[in-house]
Amino acid sequence: MIEQQTPDYHDTLEGIAQPCASTRLVGHQAAVAQMLSIVRSGHHAILMDGEQGIGKATAAFHLANALLDGAPLNGDHLPVPDPSSPSVRQVAQGAHPNLIHLTRPRAATGTGFKTAITIDEVRRVQHFLSMTASIDRPRIVIVDPVGDMPRGAANALLKTLEEPPANTLFLLVSHGSGGLLATIRSRCQIVRFAPLPDSQVEEVVSLAGQGAVPASDMGRLAALSGGRPRQALTLALFGGAELRDSLEKLLAAPRFDTMLAHKLAEVTGARGNDTHNALLREMAVDIVRSRARSAALSGDLRGADRLAAFERELAQRFGEADSFGMDRKQELLVASARMHDVLAGR
Repeated sequence: MIEQQTPDYHDTLEGIAQPCASTRLVGHQAAVAQMLSIVRSGHHAILMDGEQGIGKATAAFHLANALLDGAPLNGDHLPVPDPSSPSVRQVAQGAHPNLIHLTRPRAATGTGFKTAITIDEVRRVQHFLSMTASIDRPRIVIVDPVGDMPRGAANALLKTLEEPPANTLFLLVSHGSGGLLATIRSRCQIVRFAPLPDSQVEEVVSLAGQGAVPASDMGRLAALSGGRPRQALTLALFGGAELRDSLEKLLAAPRFDTMLAHKLAEVTGARGNDTHNALLREMAVDIVRSRARSAALSGDLRGADRLAAFERELAQRFGEADSFGMDRKQELLVASARMHDVLAGR
């Protein structure tokens, strides 16, 4: 981690180094080797695809640091960014003249962020490419995540990808490329990033948390994270293990515990508790998915189909609650009661 002021982003976790300031990249050796091969081939765009929070943006910034710092890229590994390098420090501060990072911009009013990467942000890229000179270092555009672009912004980015300036590299971070314009995918070399094993998740949490996460909690957080270090850190910072315990206790009870359900709904459904709400929803879907998988493995195919259908129903229900602005506390109460019945076989 580079000890200096770094920009705040829409997904900043307090006390955790941003990818632009990270000096360690754990795992992803095969993906990194593929990225280096693509860079050496001279291709201008890499689509870094994989689940959210597994290290794709960190890998993008490590590659950018190596290229902008003039490091040799002959092997299959990226060099560790040197915190004393002026170039590395500029990248961490969001101030390097040859790098532009697109993510959700700040809202026009208040302290929050917009919900998408706007077309105005893409126009910043076009301006950046027209105003910067590329002499002995490439110009690098990082879009994180590219899936946050509405169609107008994506089409504007496509125009630049179709006619890229010389010595320019686009690094497009994607949490699932299925929803992207096919024309954007076709102009990129796709590199798949896989979830990390628990041991590497624990390593990232230990490094990023700087001792703030007790060693006794590491194994549980890694197991709950699904191979995503950022998820493990979010669970640690927002009491995720306790939320999971409470939800599992609620679902395992012989009779639905209305009092415990209300307590969970109060915590996760309250205004401003968006992260708690998202965590509980994801845990709910994950529990149903795990039960469906277990049923299939035990040969109960009818039960597996029933649970898989309910998993889809639950995810759709949560999405509709947001789309229609429904009361989150009430929705969580209804959803948890429905989960209790379904998992009990009723």
